[in-house]
Amino acid sequence: MTTTTDAPVNNGPWPYAAGYDNCPEVLDPIPLSVKGTIPPWLEGALYRSGPGTYDLKTESGKDIHIQHWFDGLAQVHRYEIQKGGQVSYRSRNTSNDLRAEYIKAEKVTGVTFCQRDPCKTIFNKFFTTFKTAALGGGHVLGGTNTNVAVIPTPNFPGLMDKDGSKKPGNPNVRNLIMTTDGNAIQELDPITLEPKGLFSYGAIDDSLLASNLAPAHPCVDPETGDYFTVLLTFGPTAVYKVVRIRQSVKGPAREPDLDVLAEIQSPRPTYMHSFCLTKRYVIVTHWQCDFAAWGVSVLWTGNAWESFKKHDPTLKAQFYVVDRQHGRHVATFECDPYYAFHAINAWDEGDDVVLDLASYKDHTVIGDYYIDNLRNETSGTPPQQAVLRRYRLSSISKHASLSNLNRKKPPTPAPATIDFQLDESINFELPSINPSRYLHPYRYAFGVNRSGLNKTLIYDRIIKVDLEKVKQGDQVGSATFWVQDQCTPSEPVFVPTPNATDEDDGVLLSIVLDGRRRTGFLLVLDAKTLTEIARADMPEGKVAPHNFHGMFIPNCIN
Repeated sequence: MTTTTDAPVNNGPWPYAAGYDNCPEVLDPIPLSVKGTIPPWLEGALYRSGPGTYDLKTESGKDIHIQHWFDGLAQVHRYEIQKGGQVSYRSRNTSNDLRAEYIKAEKVTGVTFCQRDPCKTIFNKFFTTFKTAALGGGHVLGGTNTNVAVIPTPNFPGLMDKDGSKKPGNPNVRNLIMTTDGNAIQELDPITLEPKGLFSYGAIDDSLLASNLAPAHPCVDPETGDYFTVLLTFGPTAVYKVVRIRQSVKGPAREPDLDVLAEIQSPRPTYMHSFCLTKRYVIVTHWQCDFAAWGVSVLWTGNAWESFKKHDPTLKAQFYVVDRQHGRHVATFECDPYYAFHAINAWDEGDDVVLDLASYKDHTVIGDYYIDNLRNETSGTPPQQAVLRRYRLSSISKHASLSNLNRKKPPTPAPATIDFQLDESINFELPSINPSRYLHPYRYAFGVNRSGLNKTLIYDRIIKVDLEKVKQGDQVGSATFWVQDQCTPSEPVFVPTPNATDEDDGVLLSIVLDGRRRTGFLLVLDAKTLTEIARADMPEGKVAPHNFHGMFIPNCIN
């Protein structure tokens, strides 16, 4: 177990709250001060996404407080690592129309994830939500009046340059989109981060116009470029449409091809933030976080959090297995209830599917991320922590053969089993792996961890887990950490060394909030040892907020 620490510094305001300050945008790139030596092969762009604004002031001087981490107004960051080890930074707010709407109304309006408004009447909630839902299902939303803050993804099929001309910048980024837990996609300029368009999945296929939600995390097959998502439509019977989007056979400038691989009906409309993919299957991870009243509850609460049902310990969770090639729901597995935000990896192992998740006891963890709680040094409550858990879905072809005999009925559920899980003391979230191991067996998982040794309410360490040691029963020896006093790391992004043979030969990139200086830095770690190689310091006053996710796109393919 490796740790890196600095001597404690306890002067000044509580350092861990700075990540929930408003983050000023930096529209023109600025150079960062680099300490250490960035590997000469590491060239490209690190994109980070998440909330950047929580507090607004109206023209009349009234304060508007965004209550929850997930509802902070979107901001996207771009760290460019250039030849010679130089680093530049820029950022942009990407929901300015929504910001203006809040300021004009002097309150948070529309449907949110967790914002509470006891002054709203049921009628006003219903009307605002109905209007938002109608817009969300349309072809083109336009503007920046939707908060799309979660996942950056490059090269979405059908958004290629229609004139075929070469554009400046990284040739590996033909376009850049942002997704969130709704039927909305925002296209950004890959260099300036300026919003270029906002549209729904219904813009690609009319059959998806009525869909309400989609996981913020899509799955993309790195070999084929196929893009997968799961669209949920509310109703007395919830319908999950498993969708594949791929480049048109007529060329990248044409509308993409979209196939609905399966429609799965369920009495449970569930909030799902991610799901799993293997070379053969799409696995819908139907955990327990269910909307009340068929999803209509959102209409009178105005937010997702208050519309969720209470956790039911007797209600099983399901895994729906959809055959990628034949486009059919071939098997269902079930297990004891759990909740998750993030799938880590999944793969085919003989006739089984193996999948790893960062799992929680229940979805009450969402309520732990209210900003007033996270900013509270004296009585704030640490959020529930996730554990890394491995599930196995056995003998898929056997269940597929049985379901093939009676296509009019859904597959009979079979038990999912747990191969292992990490101890709760080695909690694990915001996962990252070597991208070459995606959809394949792998050994190393990287993420963030809360030690409980510091006063921060969220993560204070980067963690590396050796899953082979976990399988052998060595829980303690499986974990390696990086930690620095009064610093809060973000999700680590793994970048492999060119032509590497070892799975952990590469670097980890994390944006770290330095609470002592109330600013931040880009951290470069040796992924084998979690020792620091270099860092690029943000200027004073440029806060690195607690953001969600990121991805690194190299200037050339390794």
